[in-house]
Amino acid sequence: MFRFLLRSSALLVVILGSTHAYSEIYRWVDDSGKVQFSDRPVASNSKPVEIDTSKNVYGGGKVMHRQQDLLDRYQKQDNQDQKNRQLVKREKAKQEQRNLACVRAKDKLARFEGSTLYTLDAQGERTYFSEEKRAQAIKEFRKSINKHC
Repeated sequence: MFRFLLRSSALLVVILGSTHAYSEIYRWVDDSGKVQFSDRPVASNSKPVEIDTSKNVYGGGKVMHRQQDLLDRYQKQDNQDQKNRQLVKREKAKQEQRNLACVRAKDKLARFEGSTLYTLDAQGERTYFSEEKRAQAIKEFRKSINKHC
């Protein structure tokens, strides 16, 4: 009995998994009690088998829709990946700008703290920073360091 069920099940799986090569499949029970299948009615008790092909890869006409959905999902993922790469690139550029501003501010602070500073006027004469102006500049450079470093 187990062999009979196994063979019948295997045959049914093959029939259900096959393409629409045959338009109808018939089922009947022969004289010895075995279930038989055929592409045309053989016995008087042959009955057509109803097969749901909507979930079959080859049937139901939904293959193209599933493939298009899959392609759409891949395209959407590719677009999101590209946006993520651009975002990372922008963030990296911003970080590099912050690092450069940090280095510049540290360099200027070191120069202002370590010596007496001056600028050149229109005649090329040195004009020295007052202590207040120097202290204000040092304060500004420290703010810049805190902001960028």
